[in-house]
Amino acid sequence: MRKIMFLLVTFLVIGNFSCTKKENTPPAPVAPRITSVEFESDLLFVNKNDFQILTSEPADFASTDPLINISSTGLIKRITSAEVVSIDVTWKSSGAKTRFYALGATETNFDPPYLTFHGASATDPYTAYKAGWQTLRKLPVTQETYAISLRHADADNGKDYTITPADQGPANWWKSCDNTLARQLNAKGIARATELGIIFKDLKLPISRVVSSEFCRSVKTAELINAGPAIVTNGRINHPAYNKSGKGLFPGMIEIVKSFPVDNKMSLIIAHHPINELRNSVYPTFPNVSPYSWTGGYLIKIAPDKTITYQGAVSWGMFKYWRDLKLKRL
Repeated sequence: MRKIMFLLVTFLVIGNFSCTKKENTPPAPVAPRITSVEFESDLLFVNKNDFQILTSEPADFASTDPLINISSTGLIKRITSAEVVSIDVTWKSSGAKTRFYALGATETNFDPPYLTFHGASATDPYTAYKAGWQTLRKLPVTQETYAISLRHADADNGKDYTITPADQGPANWWKSCDNTLARQLNAKGIARATELGIIFKDLKLPISRVVSSEFCRSVKTAELINAGPAIVTNGRINHPAYNKSGKGLFPGMIEIVKSFPVDNKMSLIIAHHPINELRNSVYPTFPNVSPYSWTGGYLIKIAPDKTITYQGAVSWGMFKYWRDLKLKRL
C-alpha cells in the first residue's frame, strides 16, 4: 500500500511539474508578414493606384524596379499593369529584410509603346489575374485538357498595311515580315517570347498543339517559343486588319478549340487583340473583356463534353515569377 501511495504522489508531482513547465514556456515568435488581403499565394495583387501595403509590424519599403513607384511607408502610388516587380521590406523591430513580389492587377497603368496598342479595358482584371494565378500554380494537370490563348509578343516595329474597299494591298501582306507592310516584334518582344519558351519547358507544360494567326508577328512568337509541335496557322484568329471570317476572333478561337481532342494535354494559341473580347458572342464562363497584354493571355479548360471555361488571365511576368518561385530561383 505504501508503495502504491509513493508512486501516486511521485506521478502527481512529476505531472504537476511538467504542466507548470509547459505553462511557463513562452510562445514561439511569429514572423512579421504582409497582412493585406490582396497578398495571396506569394503574390500581392495591387488592384489600384495609391495602394497601401498592410503588415503585422512596422516596416520600411523600397524597390529598385522602375515599373513601380512606392514610398518608404509602403504606399504603392503606381505599378505598371500586368508586370510583376520585387519589393524589399526592412522590419523595424529586428532590422531583418524580406523580399516579396507584386503584380499590377489593373488595366490603367500601361506604358509606351504598349499604351498605343491597348484595346478595351478588362472587365475585372483583379479577379481575372487572381484566378489565373491559382490555375497556373496547379498546371500541368494530368487529367484535364487546357489551352493558353496568348497575345503575340511585344510588337511596335512598323505598322500594318491599311485595307480599304478599293485597295486590298499587296498579296498576302499580313503574312509579310516586312515592317513596311505589317507590324513586327520589337527587341523586347523577341527576348520575352524566347524566355517564355524556356519557362514553358521549365514548368514542363505538355503543349501538344500550337496554332498561330497568319500574321508574321504571331508566327514569329510561336517560333521563338519553340514549344515543340509544328506550328499550324489559321486565318480565323487573324488580326482584324485582315480577318475576313465575318465572325470575329473570339468565335474563331472557340471553333478551333472545339476541334482539339480532349487528351489531357495543352494547346497554345497565339493571336491578337480582340480575341479577349466577347463583343457579340455569348459565353457565360468568360468575362466580357479579359486582360490580354503582349506575351500574356488567358487560360481555358476543355471538358470531355467540349465545354470551355475561362480559368483566368496570366501575364508574362506571372509566368516568369511562378517558374522562378517553383524552381526556387528567387
